[in-house]
Amino acid sequence: MKKTVKIALIISLIGNCAIFYVAYKAYEYRSHINHFLDKYQHVSQEFSQRDIYESENTKYKADSTISNRLVFFGTQAMANFNLQKHFPKYDALNRGVEGQRVAGYLLRFKPDVLDLSPEAVILEISSYNFRPENSIKEIQDYTELLAQLARFHSIKPILTTVIKPRKEFVETIEIKELGEYAVFDSVDVYNNWLRKYADKYEIALVDFSLLLGDENEYLREQLSTNLVEPNEAGYNVMTKKIKEALQN
Repeated sequence: MKKTVKIALIISLIGNCAIFYVAYKAYEYRSHINHFLDKYQHVSQEFSQRDIYESENTKYKADSTISNRLVFFGTQAMANFNLQKHFPKYDALNRGVEGQRVAGYLLRFKPDVLDLSPEAVILEISSYNFRPENSIKEIQDYTELLAQLARFHSIKPILTTVIKPRKEFVETIEIKELGEYAVFDSVDVYNNWLRKYADKYEIALVDFSLLLGDENEYLREQLSTNLVEPNEAGYNVMTKKIKEALQN
């Protein structure tokens, strides 16, 4: 009898240990899931900032191309573009997010561009992307992918060269924050690549760098509000060339 009781107690103890082990593993797995869920939510919401235009997009979502609709997609140069003033004859939608990296573009390209079915999308990339940790090839790949996605969905992509900061930028920011990394050189390499890419694949290009820059393509003071952003005179120049690209 005592032997039977001992066996029963041992079996019960083993069973309880197994239960505790399973419970512990379940807790551990749940912690891992929550960890990766937090990371996903950070990428999909905070990094991509898909939520900025989420409610507004519901009003414009369409299943087929909306004639005369334009989406201005990019960073602060687009976010600060007064589209009602400059494009009154178009159904122009602003989808600019200030200071966003190009990797975040892809995460919000579907809700902010593809789902709105515009006739054309103006793609702008900020010089903010050109940093030591980001290769030029990486930025080129994102640009190609965005252009190809637009074309696949029957949306005309209008590419734009990167606006180079004003010349004094190198003294106020680059040396302090980026060390010896040459932002200007990287932007030049990208812009030259983009011109050839647009020409090769017959994609419309508006050359912001040439339009707003001096003889070395540094952003001109008379066309800018600060070291990196155009002023109203700058937007007037940009508007004229964008309209020409649309008409052609």
